[in-house]
Amino acid sequence: MDQRASTKTFGMREPTDLYEKLLHDIGRLRSARSSAESRYAAFDCAVDAWHLVDWTLHVASDASYERLSGFKRGGPSKKGKLTVEAGFKDLQEDRLPALRFCHMIANSVKHREVRNDFMPNLWSGSTAILSWSEPEKETGECSVKEVSLLTYVTVDGERYEAVELFEDMADQWRTFLDEEGLFEFRPEQPEDE
Repeated sequence: MDQRASTKTFGMREPTDLYEKLLHDIGRLRSARSSAESRYAAFDCAVDAWHLVDWTLHVASDASYERLSGFKRGGPSKKGKLTVEAGFKDLQEDRLPALRFCHMIANSVKHREVRNDFMPNLWSGSTAILSWSEPEKETGECSVKEVSLLTYVTVDGERYEAVELFEDMADQWRTFLDEEGLFEFRPEQPEDE
């Protein structure tokens, strides 16, 4: 039996594993062929990026856990309304600025609505953009030449492509994990057959 398979996380054990899943889901978002595929991949990207906090704190030493989150390992998991994960997000905002967006999106999709909405002007959605052909000379009719999917995040009325947010988040996580000595380099491995 494969040792990587004997977990409750489908053989994923380290932050690098979840980071690689984030990259995989960004690829799914980039190559989505339907609005549903696009939304599902964006949903997964937000959840992956946010839960990397848990995976990182799980493997951090006790001193790093406290330095990264502001909480002692094994101590209370809340200070007022602030959770360990939110403490991490706040303390690491300079290093992981996109994490606050991923937190709000992941929390929103988990609970369907945010109870403590610290970003009331953040919205997400998806749409299709149609490119039309030139009118035909004989009939004057146009046809759809290309359909592009756009999954987006809107903050304060300004729209950003979700894939760009998640790519930035992945870059930030890679740098963070490298700096913390938590990134496990793996040579490209063939897919399981």
